[in-house]
Amino acid sequence: MNQIIAPLFSIYRHSTLLKGFVVKDIKGRFAGTFAGLFWTFLGPISRILAYFFVFSMVLRVTVTIEETGTDKFVIFFLCGFFPWTMFAESLSNAIMILINESRIITKVVFPVELLPVSVVISNFLINGIGFGFFLVYLGFKGYFNSTWLLLPLFLIFELMFALGLSFFLSAMCVFIRDLGELFSIVIMLWFFGTPVIYPASMVPESLAFIFNFNPMVYVVDVFRSSILMGQVKMGSLIALAAFSLVSYCIGAWFFIRSKAAFGDVL
Repeated sequence: MNQIIAPLFSIYRHSTLLKGFVVKDIKGRFAGTFAGLFWTFLGPISRILAYFFVFSMVLRVTVTIEETGTDKFVIFFLCGFFPWTMFAESLSNAIMILINESRIITKVVFPVELLPVSVVISNFLINGIGFGFFLVYLGFKGYFNSTWLLLPLFLIFELMFALGLSFFLSAMCVFIRDLGELFSIVIMLWFFGTPVIYPASMVPESLAFIFNFNPMVYVVDVFRSSILMGQVKMGSLIALAAFSLVSYCIGAWFFIRSKAAFGDVL
């Protein structure tokens, strides 16, 4: 139990240091660039346009109001795209954080667990900007409903899920460096195995059983159903909460148990 709650105590006791890491991570991404924070919008917008062209204009994936709450593919897509991007970019940047910061870890004594935490928080903040503008747009289009008030809760669950995996993967990557390369393949397959660019009804029945073991299915489902349909799907919410709790507990436990060996390996 001590290993599980240790990161939470570190966040509380060293909040100023954590804030410094978050600011450093955000500034570091755009240091030396002319556009600066503009790249926060340009990157996602380019991907959105590419997915929209392929899946809406070429493959012509259709959605219905009865099933998804909208008949506009772009709105349907973005309701899943932003939660997915927050999660995927958090893991992609966190998995190598201990190796990238090895000089600090081996020379300075500080709570190392703050490094993955800062990466996850900074990615949620950066991608949350675009998500916020998107919600404002949907509000003006008449989609706002009372279930939107639960979106912060959904974000907390998703953040805890991402944080647990970030703890586990970043610690594992210290000992198995190949995980950094393997992860790029896994996250690509995970994306297409999650109903971001297609409705869940398109999944063949023969794959439905495996599909239900994907935690991101429930993340996308709770966001879409609450934003577009004004519904809180309790089954998906409970599944998301369970996956988040298990992910955080296992990830935090493994990270704290492993960090004593980081200095020797790094």
